[in-house]
Amino acid sequence: MSETAELEADLEGPVSPPRDNGEIVFAAPWERRVFGITIALCRSGGCEWETFRGRLIARIGEDEQRAYWLSWALALEDVLASSGTVGGGELEERHLRLLARPHGHDH
Repeated sequence: MSETAELEADLEGPVSPPRDNGEIVFAAPWERRVFGITIALCRSGGCEWETFRGRLIARIGEDEQRAYWLSWALALEDVLASSGTVGGGELEERHLRLLARPHGHDH
């Protein structure tokens, strides 16, 4: 699948992203980034949308009070770890490095 391929993703279903006036709502820059990374990964063939969607449904089911985009990020981590794209230890290391960056450094 090429990087510009259409993504056959159900973004309107029961686990669809939060919307306001039809537009997907992001409360913080990281939410938009994790969404974009997921879409790019699925478009490039790095993961199947239905695989990701299944993990998202499971993560939301674990804690329905958890913020939607946090469940989305956890589902993406699950897919990356299970595919061997990024190891669990590497995800944790990157997470800690990002947390150590100064406030306001958003890229």
